[in-house]
Amino acid sequence: MQPKQPHQKAQLASKPERFREVSTMALAASLSPATPLVQTTNLNPLGWTDDQILEKVYITHVHTAERYDVESLFNVTSNVIKRSTAIADSVAVKTGTPVGLIEDKVVLSTFDPPFLKLKHIASQMMNTPHGEHHAHQTAMSILDQLRSYSWDGKAILVLAALALEYGNFWHLVQVPTADHLGRSLAQMNRVHIVERNRQAVADYNSLVKNLLIAVECISELERLSTKGYDLKDVPALAEAMQEIPVAVYWAIVTTVVCANHFDFLLGESDDRYEIANFDDKLSAVISKLKANLTRSRKKIGDLEDYWRRKKLLQTPTEIVEVLKVLIFHNEVHDPHVYDGFSRQMVSIEVFRKKHVLLFISGLDSIRDEIRLLQSIYEGLHEDPMEVKGYRKEDFRILWVPVVEDWNLLHRAEYDNLKLEMPWYVVEYFFPLAGIRLIREDLNYKNKPIIPVLNPQGRVVNNNAMHMIFVWGIDSFPFRPSDDDVLTQKWNWFWAEMKKVNPRLQDLIKADSFIFIYGGNDKKWMQDFSQSVDKIRRHDIIKKADAVIEHYPFGREDPRIVPRFWIGIESLFANMIQKTHKDPTIDEIKSLLCLKQQQPGWVLLSKGSNVKILGSGEPMLATAADFEIWKEKVLEKAGFDVAFKEYYEQKRRNYPQECSHMQLANYPADILHPINCPDAGCGRSMEIASVSYKCCHGHIHNKAEIPESGDVMIEKKYAS
Repeated sequence: MQPKQPHQKAQLASKPERFREVSTMALAASLSPATPLVQTTNLNPLGWTDDQILEKVYITHVHTAERYDVESLFNVTSNVIKRSTAIADSVAVKTGTPVGLIEDKVVLSTFDPPFLKLKHIASQMMNTPHGEHHAHQTAMSILDQLRSYSWDGKAILVLAALALEYGNFWHLVQVPTADHLGRSLAQMNRVHIVERNRQAVADYNSLVKNLLIAVECISELERLSTKGYDLKDVPALAEAMQEIPVAVYWAIVTTVVCANHFDFLLGESDDRYEIANFDDKLSAVISKLKANLTRSRKKIGDLEDYWRRKKLLQTPTEIVEVLKVLIFHNEVHDPHVYDGFSRQMVSIEVFRKKHVLLFISGLDSIRDEIRLLQSIYEGLHEDPMEVKGYRKEDFRILWVPVVEDWNLLHRAEYDNLKLEMPWYVVEYFFPLAGIRLIREDLNYKNKPIIPVLNPQGRVVNNNAMHMIFVWGIDSFPFRPSDDDVLTQKWNWFWAEMKKVNPRLQDLIKADSFIFIYGGNDKKWMQDFSQSVDKIRRHDIIKKADAVIEHYPFGREDPRIVPRFWIGIESLFANMIQKTHKDPTIDEIKSLLCLKQQQPGWVLLSKGSNVKILGSGEPMLATAADFEIWKEKVLEKAGFDVAFKEYYEQKRRNYPQECSHMQLANYPADILHPINCPDAGCGRSMEIASVSYKCCHGHIHNKAEIPESGDVMIEKKYAS
């Protein structure tokens, strides 16, 4: 309360007169020497730009680590203003929210409001003369007093000072008749007059409500800014924080205008234009604050959802949950995918406890990848059904189309592509919920990829696309280690080949299809060369954009043949003595066995990646029958896949011969039993003399005993 002054009759003069007498002295006392009153009479903040206001306001602010409990103060202030404006509405417009239905914000019981500071600021504001320039000077003075407070703290404190007076006033309006002290105080505050000035009450009350909204927005934005979000990730919040000082200024100067127009509420002033001007300006400020707040909340919600999804992806426990965070939004509680085999929608639970090949792509130019995956899909349903301890039936393929705009054209293209896929397809015509994770964590760069996930949802291969293109179903179960093994599997072959023919390196670098073939039957060699030449020139091969080369081993220089086989046999001898089995020994055994067969052997590779090694007659038959299977080149995932598929069919028409491996310079003291390299057999081979032989379980004659002086070891193993 203000101390009692002499000359009480003078104090009973009209309120406008008291304002003019008292406020000038109070304001002059509160201003700093640098801003004397005489220099500010022409100031009108309504005509200033935001930059001009920011320049003036920012110099009053001091950054400090000191914190005041502005949250509790705002909660009390909000409670007071909401109830006060509800009472005012009931007087002015006879409508509004009943006071009894207003829910108060919780305030800490230990909260101690700065009563004296609030009373001082309230007195300062209420004693400010009318006029925009006076309101500005008082606002700047208050900002200077609150320089160590946070930006939202400044606005909250000033609004609380207004609420202290405004709440007391409207509290007295509803004092019951029996409360004699209350009725006397109400009479002294002239609350009965408000019944005669309903329009003024409505206008004034609207401005107070807007002040609460403005300060609430400022407080919420300040609160969000302290949550640790990177402002680069929330540009709307960064923009809002740049505008907060200006918004705080407009909230404070409008509060000053509101406080010094209390006489308008009592019908003693008709200066509604100043109130209206500041109300319009504050409404514009609120509009910007709300827009930034809405965008900030949306972006923060997206960020928190992204972090939640990222955590699930980086610390997964179940494949279904990972698929959900990558694809579906939170409101989808029972996600389904399209089953290309049954042509029906099925629950995403079909992937539980399964390995998943995620085929992630756009809609353009993916038919080559579809043909590739078609061969993988078929391979997953063919024998052997268990490889390297993994069951093929536990693997699923899921296409995840990445489309920014699902327009009618894209929907039609999607439907056409879907018809070509017998595997599972995501049918979800909204932006993928985890598209950022797909781009950042799965490294999707708008080109098709096939990450492989295990049943726990962990990514075991970031992109199996290349190894599947190179090795097809042989790359099962599609781990990076499988690619390494397959890549190194034939290094020994190329090393020995390049020793005897260095020019072969040029063909390998070209990454074309290469037929390398050898044998003692010259006619077979000639027939095979002619058949490959016909294939090379065929229109289908040109249409498939395939390049085919062939190299008849030893035709140009027969001397390289024995040098090559000596190197291979020496390599085999070294490997068989190792304690641990070398993974390449099976391929070496296969080649050494094929060396003994008539009419010859054939190896097909793509660059240095060997696709198939087979015996001469079915290989020649496959090449000669190209007209029969030529269309498969375009239907399958490449020339090599189509060739291998037909070869496997053709070789079943030929009688199964014994696998026989004759070693020319093999030391007798290191002979070991080995298993048959034939994929359909695998039995232990009989050691007869210095040769290994296996007839795949068929009855065969006992090997002849060599002459004296030769190595003679004869063993038989049960098949």
